[in-house]
Amino acid sequence: MRSLPLALLAAGSLSAAAQTAPASSAPSTSPEPQGYTLKTSTRLVVLDVVVLDKNDKPVTGLDKSQFTILEDKVPQRIRNFEPHVPPANGAPKTVVTSTADLKKIGTDPVDILVLDELNSKFEDMAYARDRMEHYLMRQPEVLPHPTQIVAAGDAHFVVLHDYTQSRQELLDAVKKHFPQYPWQMMRNSSGDGALERTSQTLGVLGQIADASSGTPGRKNVIWMGVGYPMIDTVSLDEEDQDKIMAVVKTITTRLQMSRVVLYVIDPQGVHAVQQDDGTDADGNPTTSGPTDSLGPFADKLDFASFATATGGAIFAERNDIDVAIADSLKEASVYYTLTYTPTSTDDAAAPFRKIVVKLGTPGLHAVTRQGYFSGPPPVEAAPTPTAKTSNQLKWDIAAAAQTTLPYNGLDVQARQDGKGYKLLVLAKDVTWIDEDEGSRRAEATIMVVCYNVKGKELLHKSIEEKERIPAGTDVDHGQHVAFPFAFDVPEKTSRIRFVVRDAGTGHIGTADVNLK
Repeated sequence: MRSLPLALLAAGSLSAAAQTAPASSAPSTSPEPQGYTLKTSTRLVVLDVVVLDKNDKPVTGLDKSQFTILEDKVPQRIRNFEPHVPPANGAPKTVVTSTADLKKIGTDPVDILVLDELNSKFEDMAYARDRMEHYLMRQPEVLPHPTQIVAAGDAHFVVLHDYTQSRQELLDAVKKHFPQYPWQMMRNSSGDGALERTSQTLGVLGQIADASSGTPGRKNVIWMGVGYPMIDTVSLDEEDQDKIMAVVKTITTRLQMSRVVLYVIDPQGVHAVQQDDGTDADGNPTTSGPTDSLGPFADKLDFASFATATGGAIFAERNDIDVAIADSLKEASVYYTLTYTPTSTDDAAAPFRKIVVKLGTPGLHAVTRQGYFSGPPPVEAAPTPTAKTSNQLKWDIAAAAQTTLPYNGLDVQARQDGKGYKLLVLAKDVTWIDEDEGSRRAEATIMVVCYNVKGKELLHKSIEEKERIPAGTDVDHGQHVAFPFAFDVPEKTSRIRFVVRDAGTGHIGTADVNLK
């Protein structure tokens, strides 16, 4: 039996950030994003449902009465219903030019294009980039949805371009990018090497979910590549099997809470995902087996399972990748958002809650995520002065610090303040704890990393910071709380990245200061 590599064990302790709406304090005029929030006192399940006809074409014009939600075969009451349909007439307008502008679009969807340079052959990467260019060239000059392009490789998670609606800016970014050579895959494509790639790939999915958790709408992630290799869990001992499934459950929950839908596009293969409605060919309920607690990962642990789990699709065995991208985004642009509060609150009774959406019109079928792992998502507490920082905190914060990917789980601004900086965090984004004397306290882990013009790290420093506010302070209307951070900026520093992680929810926000 093999033991899992260190990186995977570290990823296994990552926190699944819950969508909460906490509280905190200084004025701001920025508009508050509108969207769904998940309170810690009440579980609210949010479903983005694509409805397809018998020709697999998206269906519009449905109302709430035509949907039935079953959780573990028990009907649920739909609390909220909202259709999402692209504008019928007129060219789209440019609203978003960066992550900071996403507040302007409310619950509208965004698209994230990922070039998988960790698990793809070099020649496949070149082909995927060429097809992505063809796809972009066929789009209007102003894209209907804000789109971001990133590349995941052995050494770096690179942002080729932040969110934009400019087709030309994305084309220029793709053309300038030179793919990373997949050294790890070429050196060792099986055994511990495959497990290490699995760890890194799951880490990328977790980063995407965390980075976009402050954007309330649906995120369509188009993954260009095969993802990590299938893991033979039989070759692992029981302890390691438990650890790897903990990783899978955590990442699945993070994707769910951030409303990420994954589409996997592989040059080799196509099947679209149609939801299993829990019945056999004769309409009889299927029986439950002992592996039902693992949900969509019960039979196999492969990357495609994340697509089916999130309500996405897998496109394979085709050479027209540009068409596959267009098909997936066209399907993803027409959907219905439904929310419900589960009737069952017994988390121990069903580790994986299976969701089925049925429609009252014959010939239509629903595509949505298959369910969720029950129980509150784990959030690692900030360490005490005498305690060691956990693998989770180290990985979460270091991953955010070592990329240029903007994180908007917290609204963070950095302002120079004497010998250091003051970090302003939107007060309603952080968790406030009531103190005995009547005040309230917020806790955050903060890291600063200074880079030179070539991207070399010159300094990194982290602190645990606490701020208090008087009882009765209004924290819900654009106020900020200030966390001071004193440090000496090294000579030749070109960019400073600040990472702030809320101790209560695990949400992360970043701010970058460019000096040169």
